[in-house]
Amino acid sequence: MKKLLVLTDFTANAFHAAGAALHLARKMDTGILLYHTLPYIPLIPSDSGGPYVTETATMLFEDSKERLIREADKLREVAAMRGYAAEITERSGDGSLGDLITELTEDPDVELVVMGGRSGGALDHLLSGSDTAAVIRKAKKPVLVIPLAASGDIPKKMLFASDFGDFDIPAVSYLHQLAARLGTQLDIVHMVPHGEVVTEIGAEVAFRKYLDQHHLNFNQVFAEDVHQGLQHYCKQNGVDMLAMTHGEHSFIARLFGHSETRA
Repeated sequence: MKKLLVLTDFTANAFHAAGAALHLARKMDTGILLYHTLPYIPLIPSDSGGPYVTETATMLFEDSKERLIREADKLREVAAMRGYAAEITERSGDGSLGDLITELTEDPDVELVVMGGRSGGALDHLLSGSDTAAVIRKAKKPVLVIPLAASGDIPKKMLFASDFGDFDIPAVSYLHQLAARLGTQLDIVHMVPHGEVVTEIGAEVAFRKYLDQHHLNFNQVFAEDVHQGLQHYCKQNGVDMLAMTHGEHSFIARLFGHSETRA
């Protein structure tokens, strides 16, 4: 059975995201795998041929597993209150989430990663060199970051911000299918900073042709800067979910290089 990989650190933000994942799982007909990792397990050198785990480390790991079980039970209770017989399993690990996420998302049954944004907003957390940034860089599946202030309901409208990059067509293809499963409207926008000079239009022509073939909405919007333009567009058009591609030369990589985005 396909499943959503829901990452938790036992905070209110993470449980809010897990609650949102329940709505998604129900609409997408998937299960949920609730995952928590302990950042590290301290080892002490030993004369017996190798290091050994300290008693404190063992207690930390056992406590982490117990908290994860309780968190999964709470999520099952929420699912039951919503009349949803969700298939919820839990799994724990140890080590850096950034180091583990690649292997976790290579599982063919994992369809989507869901995680909470820290207080201060998803962008602040993403720009801080945190677990969120590591997950986005290294995950093999799409990642959905849900800030605490965001609604946990199924989005009515999702927006894909494109710069006609190499990964934009596969991304729109995935989002188009996802939108159909969720009963969500998908729009595509390209933000054009004032003064930008376009010298190569081949990628744009191919992208627009794909959108026309699939009858997808597209808007090109001129703005003083991309970040503020996107914020304004989302507010004015009732957008519930903003999607971007991530890559070395992608829109999101360039966008996050600007200090105005952090502001």
